[in-house]
Amino acid sequence: MGNRPIKVVHILEGFLGGTCTYVCTVLPQLVQKGFDVTLICSLNRCCPDAAERISALRKSGVTVYIIPMYRKINPLNDFRSVAVIRRLLLQNKFDVIHTHCSKAGALGRIAAVLAGRNVVVHSPHCFAFLRCNNRFNRLLYLVLEQLLGRLTSRLVAVSRSEAAIAIRARVVSRGKCNWVENGLANGRVFPSATGFARDFTGKVSIDLPRDKAVVTTACRLVSYKGIFRFLEAARVSRANDVVFLLAGDGNLKTAAERFIFENRLSNKVKLLGHISNMEQIYAISDIVALCSDAEAQPYLLLEAMRAMCPIVATSVIGNRELIAHDKTGFLAEPTPASIAAAIDQLLADKAKRRAYAENAYIYFCRHHSLEKQISRLTEIYESCIRDGQA
Repeated sequence: MGNRPIKVVHILEGFLGGTCTYVCTVLPQLVQKGFDVTLICSLNRCCPDAAERISALRKSGVTVYIIPMYRKINPLNDFRSVAVIRRLLLQNKFDVIHTHCSKAGALGRIAAVLAGRNVVVHSPHCFAFLRCNNRFNRLLYLVLEQLLGRLTSRLVAVSRSEAAIAIRARVVSRGKCNWVENGLANGRVFPSATGFARDFTGKVSIDLPRDKAVVTTACRLVSYKGIFRFLEAARVSRANDVVFLLAGDGNLKTAAERFIFENRLSNKVKLLGHISNMEQIYAISDIVALCSDAEAQPYLLLEAMRAMCPIVATSVIGNRELIAHDKTGFLAEPTPASIAAAIDQLLADKAKRRAYAENAYIYFCRHHSLEKQISRLTEIYESCIRDGQA
């Protein structure tokens, strides 16, 4: 490489959810480490504050190209996307190409091969075949991942469990698989309402009674995130004086609104829509819940740990790796009844909520620093180049 900085490009189709948090957190840090960093992404699926986030990335020194990419398989659209990505790869002569998630992972890796680029890193952020309930589609996605694995120099999972799945499913060999756990800057701690502090001002700002407990979840409103488990758990919960908050946006918003109306939950459940500043919500939350079918390494749980919010999460892939049951949180079976029972039990036990929050915060500080994540990712990029793959 001589004395010039290593040129890394990240490719992402859906600029939303955890992968959006990933690139907005990681890429500026790579710039500070001396990398020449580019992001190729699409805004066809994006969070409401995407423009502000893209602007912040550019101000941090990240070069950003906005191109058309589409989640659904369409040969003509996909061919055009591959052609645009290939052209950008040839023009910029990147040393490392890092793709994210299923669609950009496919488009980006095919474009890299066509451009003759050798170092192709891929991060699944929860494999599609884990999130799919249709058996045929699940098998199809698995086969596609196995084929694309042959075009991959290194698979970089965001958790140990995701790496183990990649090896077990023969997506890549053990020698081509690493994991780099997600991290967050420690920053200011926003204590939750577990006795550390009560943010009555925050409750008033979203029209919540001061004396009611708050159970929060935040996610994209899509099927695998289990939002109807959360809503059903709110319906069957026996706890008194509690409000359930659902932050996020997505294609199931209308169905969620209908569920709340039909079950007369408007006084018990509030849909907040997309929240840019979740710290304010964590500060008023007695419990943070995650009810998904599968995860890679969810930022919601890491953010809740950092904010010292007690956690209830479904006992599924990804969540189980972060949460030690009855120590750093409560792992519930992925059923509304189990989730509701866990929530009710914790709301009635302030001492246990405090213990969960403190234990989880200690765990977060030890294992999920942003500095550790960037250092490990840097080592992988440099080792790929050192091994003569560039």
